[in-house]
Amino acid sequence: MPATMPATMPATGPKSVVITGGASGIGAAVAAKVTATGGHVAIIDINADAAAAKAKELGANATWAVANAADEVTLDRAHRELAGRMPPIDGLVPCAGSPEVPRPIEDMPVETWERIFDSHMKTTYVTCKVFGPAMAQRGHGAIVNISSVVGLRQGAHLAYGPAKMAIANLTQMLAVQWARKGLRVNAVAPGVVDTPFIRPPERGGTRDLSPILASTPIGRLLQPEEIAEVIYFLLSPAASAMTGSIVTCDGGFIAGTGWSLFGGVPQT
Repeated sequence: MPATMPATMPATGPKSVVITGGASGIGAAVAAKVTATGGHVAIIDINADAAAAKAKELGANATWAVANAADEVTLDRAHRELAGRMPPIDGLVPCAGSPEVPRPIEDMPVETWERIFDSHMKTTYVTCKVFGPAMAQRGHGAIVNISSVVGLRQGAHLAYGPAKMAIANLTQMLAVQWARKGLRVNAVAPGVVDTPFIRPPERGGTRDLSPILASTPIGRLLQPEEIAEVIYFLLSPAASAMTGSIVTCDGGFIAGTGWSLFGGVPQT
């Protein structure tokens, strides 16, 4: 028998959310949104100092733990640590990941490819594996994974793009597996977001962004807070009918790809 919709849907957002890689970027913006609306948040990051600082900044409803999101042992330890510090988890956002500098395949060492691919795909898989079953057992919760427009349209990233495509596939598989258990699984696919992720330290923190701006119909970078709003919606009961969805938040980037045949995205 299919699950029935609750007679009344709660109007509040997620009450207790775990975010891996939550000390900066999109993860930090999600954490700020959750705490600003009265929810509890746990920031898990490989950088203990950054995680502790972000939790302190967010106040009494925030806590933190250190773990490598690609390592099931350390992540499971963090899961147990957090159990006594926050309400039962009803939201999960795997945000850990490393940037990639585009290069020809001839110049991409396999070890580098594995490190970048695992920092996105493996961390998402392990995070869902560690935290998802408990939510499914309680019969309530939502997971929002982080894919990317370059996971939906090929780009110049040999490891990052395939990892983000794999995350979209994993999201839909888990959505079906856990649907009858009350656990929803969706993903967002952001465009280019204004975080340190797109200004790699190896480039001196600078980058020519004009090609990105020219190919994005709204003509600007996206802000982490804009992506966080979409993630928060998907975590909330307002998205109760959504599972297995890959939601693009890209400023029109994918919609504009076909315009290359006509001279590019209109600039005025």
